[in-house]
Amino acid sequence: MRPKLLMTDDLTIYKQIYPSQCVKIAELGYRSVLNIRPDAETETQPNSCDFSSATAKANLTYQHLPFDDERLSMATVEQFAAFYRTMPKPILMFCGTGARAKLLYQSALMQGLL
Repeated sequence: MRPKLLMTDDLTIYKQIYPSQCVKIAELGYRSVLNIRPDAETETQPNSCDFSSATAKANLTYQHLPFDDERLSMATVEQFAAFYRTMPKPILMFCGTGARAKLLYQSALMQGLL
């Protein structure tokens, strides 16, 4: 697994991952997974419940903060910043392609929240 975009030592932004990859993600040194993809966005994506179970088995902290590009609000940016500050690092944050994850991270930076 190669990161789509490494933003900092504490955060890697990646495209869609799968529950079966959670053990490997932990082996790579990640301590948390942040899923920002809404459930049922596509028929083939795994849902948040599957990730919750898989990350628990891999001893990873997991949070789900779903949003789409049209619904990025200040509340979402603030919630991301709160997760970022409190989740064990490094964090693997993902969405379908990585683009929304990057937007969310950059929005929090621009607001001075990180």
